[in-house]
Amino acid sequence: MGKINIPLLLLVLSVVAVVESSTSRLRPHSTFIETQCRRTRYPEPCVTFLSKFVNPTSQDPQEIAQAALKVSLVRALHTKAYIAKVCKEPKTMKAKDYQAIKECFVHISHGVSQLKNAVKELHNLKLDGQLEEFLWHQNNVQTWLSTVLTDAYTCMDGLSGYSKGGKVKATIKAKVLNVAQFTSNALALFNGFAARYKTSHHASYDNNKP
Repeated sequence: MGKINIPLLLLVLSVVAVVESSTSRLRPHSTFIETQCRRTRYPEPCVTFLSKFVNPTSQDPQEIAQAALKVSLVRALHTKAYIAKVCKEPKTMKAKDYQAIKECFVHISHGVSQLKNAVKELHNLKLDGQLEEFLWHQNNVQTWLSTVLTDAYTCMDGLSGYSKGGKVKATIKAKVLNVAQFTSNALALFNGFAARYKTSHHASYDNNKP
């Protein structure tokens, strides 16, 4: 048998130790995000993007929901900016196509406003108040996010009459669909956070009963 290269062996063992240590630190975070994202319709992009924006040590479903809302808002803002740019070139398309894109812009702009409302509402939400107050805020966020989804799908339905083919049509529909998917995920994550809060609130209330 050949001699064992002791320095090399020590180097390999040290690298393995570092990798295992890093994995052990990351695994709880990844598992928590993955667990939360399983409740969404689009879990893969959910995990991918939230892993970039959520605090690695967080186990807070409210922070997860807040990050999802912000990601959705950023996507919507980018989509709005792209459609606004397209709307500045009316001579490059048919009149009916231009009108469909303008209407889509109105819907996406409205969706952006609703997402801003939802982000602000969740950011200012206090968990130490009455359950009735929490339910009021919950209804607001759910209504706004549902409206964003309606706006997105209304936009895409309007574009279905757009002239066949064309890179602009495909790009707009892809961007709007992306907004709808991320908003759907944000709504699911918010609903999960809300359900968890109400369960803990009821448990706390029961424990404090005389």
